[in-house]
Amino acid sequence: MAGIYDLDVSMSLDDLAWHFGNHNDERFLQETVTILRELESNEAAALFSTAWDIVKPYMPEIRAKDWEAGEFHDYLDRTGIQSRIDPLNEDMWAICKACGERGLMQYWVTYARKYPERCVTAN
Repeated sequence: MAGIYDLDVSMSLDDLAWHFGNHNDERFLQETVTILRELESNEAAALFSTAWDIVKPYMPEIRAKDWEAGEFHDYLDRTGIQSRIDPLNEDMWAICKACGERGLMQYWVTYARKYPERCVTAN
């Protein structure tokens, strides 16, 4: 659930490009794709995967620097990351809006109701 929560926060406060600035561990990003697919949010998973593909070549540099907000924004513009991700943002924000006030977390509610047996822990 952590991956989807962090993505939901990123989409509420920033956008996909900034998400990769704040969350750039490959394992965490793969977990985010995996959980989006598990939750049957295939469109969001595809958008996220496409954004990640755009950012992948820049990940070593993104990870290596302690960015100031304005500096990172300039970097995203200078490298063309932001302009390539902007159309994906529009689609992801539309998905978030369609989910209502719960945003992407709505997928968890839908999943839990559809597959309650997968959400029960053994004592």
